[in-house]
Amino acid sequence: MGAATIVTLVGVLIAVAALAGYLIAIILVLRNVSFRLGRILIGVRAIVNQTNDVPTYVGTILSDVVAIDQAAQQLLSWGKPAVGASERRMLTP
Repeated sequence: MGAATIVTLVGVLIAVAALAGYLIAIILVLRNVSFRLGRILIGVRAIVNQTNDVPTYVGTILSDVVAIDQAAQQLLSWGKPAVGASERRMLTP
């Protein structure tokens, strides 16, 4: 074996060792990223499960608001001024 062959083999070994080091570093980073993404996914699923009932409650609240609006319209149609209406007329020019 000549000196050139030994230098070439040493260079190849250094390059392989450097690539192996980079690959190990990438593996460690990806493992950490995978763990964090798993935690985020669990959190998002928990939020989804906790907010599944929101449309039901919104419908209930909407029906209550509609009932309040209808009652207010009926009071106004009877000719009774709303509470605070006289003060509002005085304040508005």
